Amino acid sequence: MDLDSKHNKAVSKNYFAALFFLFFLFLAINTPLTGDDWTWGTERGIERLKNYFSNYNGRYVSNILEILLTRYDLLRYFTLTIFSTLLVYTIGKLTSRETKGIHLPLSFVLILLIPVSVFAQTFGWTAGFVNYVPSLVLLLIYLIVVQNIYDDKTPTYSKMAIVFIVPLGILTALIVEHVTLFALFTSGYVIVYTYVKHKKFLAFHIAYLASLLFGSLIMFSNGAYWNVLSGNDSYRTIRNGAKENTDLINRISDVYSGSMHKYLFFDNIPINLFLGIMVIILIVRFTSKSNWMNYILRPILLVSIIGFLIYGLFFKSILGNNFLQHYTNDFEALFSIIFFVSIVVAVIFYVNNRAFKWRTLYYLSGVVLLSAPFVFITPYGPRAALASVVFLILAALELFAYNSSLSSWSAKSIFKPLIPAILVLIIGYSYVFATIGQTNKERIALLKKEVHAGRDIIYLPDLPFNQFLWMSSPPNKHFNKMYKRFYEVPEKTTVKFVPYEDWLQDKNAQ
Repeated sequence: MDLDSKHNKAVSKNYFAALFFLFFLFLAINTPLTGDDWTWGTERGIERLKNYFSNYNGRYVSNILEILLTRYDLLRYFTLTIFSTLLVYTIGKLTSRETKGIHLPLSFVLILLIPVSVFAQTFGWTAGFVNYVPSLVLLLIYLIVVQNIYDDKTPTYSKMAIVFIVPLGILTALIVEHVTLFALFTSGYVIVYTYVKHKKFLAFHIAYLASLLFGSLIMFSNGAYWNVLSGNDSYRTIRNGAKENTDLINRISDVYSGSMHKYLFFDNIPINLFLGIMVIILIVRFTSKSNWMNYILRPILLVSIIGFLIYGLFFKSILGNNFLQHYTNDFEALFSIIFFVSIVVAVIFYVNNRAFKWRTLYYLSGVVLLSAPFVFITPYGPRAALASVVFLILAALELFAYNSSLSSWSAKSIFKPLIPAILVLIIGYSYVFATIGQTNKERIALLKKEVHAGRDIIYLPDLPFNQFLWMSSPPNKHFNKMYKRFYEVPEKTTVKFVPYEDWLQDKNAQ
């Protein structure tokens, strides 16, 4: 590659990074505080801090961050913007091999195609964001640093790098539990892979593991986790085997067929479509002298993957949610498992490059291991699926890079549909959040006006497009009380929320 082409690629990457930063800043400015944010923004958050979050949880970094972000708007805007941009950047950076500058815009598109329910409980909710996005970003930064383990040359790190890696490990461990556990697995994987390939244990990798262990010890020494184990936590619980069909297999089946398979696969069709297409290309272009691989394994994998995609894209909506009555969930859960196992088998047998194979298998292991703790711990919601969805994206982009390295795809031909997709997503999300942000400003102004007028009952609108937000209007007594405290509404005043369409109609009629 000549110097001009390298320069053009760098300029293009900078333009994309700047564009995505501005986009996420616009979203952050127009994303209102919701749900737990009101609680953290009141004296309740300070009480938790004064008590060192005793018996609450061990998410010390994200708890402190949430207390700050609910009090300083400018800090919140830039924190959400920086970590959102970093998530896109780190995903692209990890999978940038042989992709001719396409990795960054492609990772941006895929992140914005995550299920709306997952988006709402992470990017559309500050308390969810500070737990589930920064934890991933910090883990991905470590993966970028240690991706040299896949090189033929033995990895080397400067002495200053160890100084950097220790706080990185501690911070990663103090944000959210399932990422903490997976970071420990990742650290072990890096150490074992390095020893098998390079016959060395490296101080840099050991230092990261030690810092993670130290951070994990701090996190899990919080009394909240003992309360969960002993059944004294009213919110989080250990699934009781005696009550839930006794054995582990039935427990996994209950959780996975309940909602987990929907968040990861059926609500996540665009990402799985991209992943599936990459695997189909991988299988079809592969040549082998083995009749078993050509005439038995290949057709089975293609039927499984294409069948799942066609069902998810077309037949699911046609047949409805109950075409097999109470067996529908079980059928779809099993179908998604067959799809995922087919992906794993295809990577094992059809990816020849060892580094690409192990990177992809590691990402696919993340899909499973980041979800696994929720087999035992409740509750499991869309926010808990974010990390697994991101690892599906990483696996898809890794396979995209591998196929690109084999086929020398034209960057120009890929950019042609990619640029309109970026523009459509930016325009669509900008419209949604501009409407949300403007209505939220009007709602707060109306609230203050009615409080000043001494109203006993105040009627406020729900926010539009509330599927992109988590609990944008407090649904119960506790959150309603926290909402009033946050906005300094007298306790005796009743605040009720009306549908946005009704409020808009009354507003236009005035």
